[in-house]
Amino acid sequence: MVELLKNGTSSMNNLNPLFAVIIFLIAYCTAYVINLKYKVNNLSTRYESVDGLRGFLAISVFISHASLWYQYIQKEQWASKSYFYTQLGSTSVAFFFMISSFLFISKLLNTGKKEFNWKAFFISRLFRLVPMYYFSVAIIVFLVIIISDWSLKVGVFEFLHEMFLWGTFAVIRDTSINGFGLTYLINAGVVWSLPFEWLFYFSLPVISILILKRKPSAFYLFISLVFIGGYFYVNSVHVQHLLSFVGGILAAVVVKYKPFQNKDNKLFSILILVCLALIIQFEKSTNMPCKILITIIFILISSGNTLFGILKSSTLKFMREISYSIYLIHGIILFVVFYFGFGLEEAKTLSASEFCVVVFLVTPVVVILSFVCYRFIEKPFMEISKKC
Repeated sequence: MVELLKNGTSSMNNLNPLFAVIIFLIAYCTAYVINLKYKVNNLSTRYESVDGLRGFLAISVFISHASLWYQYIQKEQWASKSYFYTQLGSTSVAFFFMISSFLFISKLLNTGKKEFNWKAFFISRLFRLVPMYYFSVAIIVFLVIIISDWSLKVGVFEFLHEMFLWGTFAVIRDTSINGFGLTYLINAGVVWSLPFEWLFYFSLPVISILILKRKPSAFYLFISLVFIGGYFYVNSVHVQHLLSFVGGILAAVVVKYKPFQNKDNKLFSILILVCLALIIQFEKSTNMPCKILITIIFILISSGNTLFGILKSSTLKFMREISYSIYLIHGIILFVVFYFGFGLEEAKTLSASEFCVVVFLVTPVVVILSFVCYRFIEKPFMEISKKC
């Protein structure tokens, strides 16, 4: 198998797709063993297939970034010429955006004549996203300080300004820390997607005017408009990413009004596979035909298609629970291994097969540490939010 990986990775531009398959199988087996003992909340839910999909996505981003590390080690370029590995990352994030908009627009659509609890919504989002994010940022700052020989390379006020920018989820802009130009490598640059999530959350009061019978109060509308205005004052529009949220909204409408039935049949599963095969023919998920294909897949899955039953797996539901931690810390783990463990110069001497074996060994560590973070950071704060 190592020889097969070696043959498939002779080009420095990409890795054999078998590399991705093996990583996923290792991650799946690790998650299966953990779930046997701890039984994280993976009971059947209304959107069971969406839960299963989310289990795939964070690992797919990890695989994509592992392939980018191979390219970076060899050529010092944080970019891939492999459409397959590029789409594993970018399409997964597009699906994450769709899941967010699908779930919360569905909540609004199902509210009916009741009043939507905006206070509980924002508290839940705060306690869901902030603790684990701040923990990951703390690790990043710690690593940068170590690299900087425990000294400030910038002025105190500049450093505090950098902490402010990171503390606001890079909504204003991202930045390096303490003059370390490779800060983005530490977490594989995953922070870029989080401002879009916050933009969507703060846009919901305005969106809800079109959906809810009992409109949000002027207070929440004011907060919503201020955030939207401030966001676009300091950021570009990025329509291609906002369209992913539109795709999730379309899926919520389809599921609510059920224009077609029997969505979990083999023909729709085959259609999903065909769409996936077509997606990897595109360089980026932001391409409009590619975005349409992604939306078709998501509408089918959110409507109940389980892809031949695969998305009903309890192990995938477990991976869904720890997906946020996987998303935030997998890059940190890869950075520690290659920057501190090997050293970037020494890592360049790794053959393709040796690189693959290193990532295979790292994969269980990513899953295990993500579970630890979920259990001791994410879950306790989510429980607290329910009491507020």
